[in-house]
Amino acid sequence: MKEIAVFGLGTLGKSLAISYSNMGGKVIAIDKSQEKVDEISDYVTFAIRADLTEENVIKGLGVSNVDVAIVTIGENFEASIIVTAVCKEIGIPYIIAKASDKLQGNILTKVGADEIVYPESETGIRMAKNLAHGEKFMDIAEISDTFSIIEAKVPESWVGKNLMELSLRKKYKFNPDVNIPFKHGMHLVVLGETEKMAKVFK
Repeated sequence: MKEIAVFGLGTLGKSLAISYSNMGGKVIAIDKSQEKVDEISDYVTFAIRADLTEENVIKGLGVSNVDVAIVTIGENFEASIIVTAVCKEIGIPYIIAKASDKLQGNILTKVGADEIVYPESETGIRMAKNLAHGEKFMDIAEISDTFSIIEAKVPESWVGKNLMELSLRKKYKFNPDVNIPFKHGMHLVVLGETEKMAKVFK
């Protein structure tokens, strides 16, 4: 697995660092707050407190050999710019940076970010789509304008039946094991056309 450095241990950075570490990846987690560093130190490879507004401090962290840098500093955009630019300068192959809007994203791209994420915007869009489909979908991730991956509860009318009996493979081109009967409380993760799935999980 790739070795990563996470700059900024707010909600996104902390969650990312711990999750990746739990998957077996090497993680260097960095933040200006000693409290945040202490909270994560038992879960990652290295946890370091550093002033991320100081170029020389960033260069002295020993992160030049990581495969990916993720800049998730939320409260100080100037620090995000500095960290991104320094990571580019020291030769980190791939840099992902968090931005709150397109203007920030454009600036971070210009100073060296290879990928921009907009977590607040993406969360808002996902919530809107979930609300638009009422309680049909528990979660939805759009693949294209017409296709999505959704998580949904098994409809009551399906309980005790399997896909062969329901003929869903023929009707909707679902492809899980057709012989497993559905049970109360089961969740399905399905890839398909959004409009058709909205009709199925009504």
